[in-house]
Amino acid sequence: MFKFLLVFVVKSFTQLIEAGSMPGSLYDSESTTCEEFSRFARFNPYSVVDDEWMSFYYWGPPKSPLFAIFFVPSTSQKENFKYLLEGQTLAPIDWTARMLVMRERDNSTYLLMEQNDRGHYLLYGTINGLVLSDVVDAIDLRFKQIDDGKYFGIFDCGKDMVFLFSRLKDIPKKHQLTDVSSQLGYRGRGGKSYLYQGHQWMPIPEADEEEFERAMRYRKPIHRG
Repeated sequence: MFKFLLVFVVKSFTQLIEAGSMPGSLYDSESTTCEEFSRFARFNPYSVVDDEWMSFYYWGPPKSPLFAIFFVPSTSQKENFKYLLEGQTLAPIDWTARMLVMRERDNSTYLLMEQNDRGHYLLYGTINGLVLSDVVDAIDLRFKQIDDGKYFGIFDCGKDMVFLFSRLKDIPKKHQLTDVSSQLGYRGRGGKSYLYQGHQWMPIPEADEEEFERAMRYRKPIHRG
């Protein structure tokens, strides 16, 4: 069986949250910190499994929406992750912690390891070519549910970027986006919705939601297994 090795510099999810094209000073010191974001956060991992989710609002450089499903790994999947990760990390992994798997449309797969009950997770992504001498670290994420679990936010603490997710059937209408995003309680510049068409220095009016809904009818499904 072809062996996929794990490294914490992830592929498409990292591309989504990468901030290299934008000066960090764009997001001023008044922005919500990672600690503030998670201070009163709650996240129930079992409430998000087996549904497809989309990032419909975000604070950061212009990016296409992320589509993903979450599921609890099987015993054999846990053992495989452990086999691949043992000895590759800067800090030891607590394999007794709750785990969640995140999978994107291109089948990129990420392991989420729970750190506490405030939505603190470490993200591990799959990649080829890692050798045994490589030592890697994790991506520090904070999850926060709002509106009785209808939506949840992900804060990338290393990049100071935030993404707000919804099930496909619950994506807010255009006129609701501002009110829904404000429920997350995040203070920061550069907030944009999935309808945003411009780039940071030349915004273009948002697209019509009907166009997006038509395109969604032809989306490829994400497979859980």
